[in-house]
Amino acid sequence: MSRKTRIFLVIVTAVNLVLMLSNLHRPDREANLETGLVAAAAADPGPDIDDIRRNAVVEAAEKVSPAVVTIGAVRTAYVRRYDPFFNDFFSPFIVYPYKEKLPYLGSGFIINSKGYVLTNYHVIEGAEKVLVTLVDGRELEAEILDADKVVDVAMLKIREGKNFPSAKLGDSDDLLIGETVLAIGNPFGNLIEDPHPSVTRGVVSALKRSFNPDTSNFRVYTDMIQTDATINPGNSGGPLVNIMGEVVGINTFIMSRTGASHGIGFAIPINRARIIAREIVEHGRIRPLWRDFDCVNLTPYLQKVLDAPDRRGVVIRRMERGGPAEESGLEVGDIIRRANSREVRNCSDFLAYFSAMQVGETFNLEILRQGKTKKVKYIVREYKE
Repeated sequence: MSRKTRIFLVIVTAVNLVLMLSNLHRPDREANLETGLVAAAAADPGPDIDDIRRNAVVEAAEKVSPAVVTIGAVRTAYVRRYDPFFNDFFSPFIVYPYKEKLPYLGSGFIINSKGYVLTNYHVIEGAEKVLVTLVDGRELEAEILDADKVVDVAMLKIREGKNFPSAKLGDSDDLLIGETVLAIGNPFGNLIEDPHPSVTRGVVSALKRSFNPDTSNFRVYTDMIQTDATINPGNSGGPLVNIMGEVVGINTFIMSRTGASHGIGFAIPINRARIIAREIVEHGRIRPLWRDFDCVNLTPYLQKVLDAPDRRGVVIRRMERGGPAEESGLEVGDIIRRANSREVRNCSDFLAYFSAMQVGETFNLEILRQGKTKKVKYIVREYKE
């Protein structure tokens, strides 16, 4: 190929390249390219980012949060103050009672549109006036209908208003270890302007956790739900919620040496609280229990007399005639070793377990009689003077 021919081919190639570049920047070609991209996006839009963000956890929180309330109270407090005009050497301080408004004590949740609220008893203990703050910022007075001090559950009724947002109650007996749960409550109370509750996420760590009765306040925590969802001071009384947005427990306390959450929290099963709520709604109060027998601890002497293999359990020493104990088949001298599948170590244990029952419930007892183990169903009845 001659030199002139090569030069000609280079010139032709250069001209063609310039023309191609000029066509790429033509407005009509740019419009066609943009139209093609839009059409492609319309044909395959891909996942919606809002759909990705709105998962089951978000929806569960949205279902229950409107029903969660902050609980505050007014109560009489006492302060010891020095009085220089009081010259009693042994009592140099005088006690002065005064009214104290506590803007925030804990949390609760509304269980129906009429304004019934469930919370822990220790949240409103000693309160003379209870105030609840809704998520819309309204602060309303609530009446304490009644409380089970042993189980640590209380029910309130908002005095004014109707059509309140409410939370759906689930089935705590259907919980699975490892399933996702949310702890919802108001750890800040009214200290911040936003009345919406906080939400923490975790799993059910364990079920049926029971603790020895606390003799100082006579509370019994049995069959508790353990969770690692963060429960902070102020969350007490708030709901523990499953992934379907159903309340499965009442957040009650944490296991901590410092007061901060270490991922070991406990909630009262909602099935236990539901029985108490039903009792209050149907009867206007928690009916007193009729315990128609007395018990004593199993001493070494009684162990020998009754031929017991060990000192576990309590001994029935007295029974009333015609009562539920006699009807159930109990007899004087029976050794009660277990109550509702829990070991009975002494009379304090047994009385605490009994006090946690409600009228009409079955108290399942395992007894030892003449060396043989028997099962007894004791139906709890109302005490009437």
